[in-house]
Amino acid sequence: LKRGGARGGFKKSSNFSKKRSSPGDDDDTGARASKKAKGGHEDEGAPFVPRLEEDDERNPYVAIKPNGTRRVTISDFKGKTLVSIREYYEDAAGEMKPGKKGIALTMEQYNNLLAAAPLLESVLREKEESVVRPDYDAAPAGDDKEEKDEEEEALGDK
Repeated sequence: LKRGGARGGFKKSSNFSKKRSSPGDDDDTGARASKKAKGGHEDEGAPFVPRLEEDDERNPYVAIKPNGTRRVTISDFKGKTLVSIREYYEDAAGEMKPGKKGIALTMEQYNNLLAAAPLLESVLREKEESVVRPDYDAAPAGDDKEEKDEEEEALGDK
């Protein structure tokens, strides 16, 4: 008897290696051009400063890409607070809509991620990657209370 279960026992033969190539590989046959951001005229010299904003459902979010296509959103679902990291796209009407790619973390999972951050940072430093440490004592970027007060005053005068 031939076993195969749900997969049907089909074995795909391929000449391609499943191993990812490392950046140091000298194989020019697999050279690919890097993707460019769609419609983005981003100023590479200016640092990206995340800002706290609200979506159409009044959920607070922070865009983590300058064009706003990747966001971290805090929302409630069935009485539980979730931290969602998701990609967005602009629809034909110009509205930002959530895409398929993303994950929603419960508070327990989010706290576990934050607890693991020092371990992850140590590995990244070993790989000589730049890691930015947040200053939790400073006012959050984008939490400019004076600017918000001025906007509210201007709206109230009308």
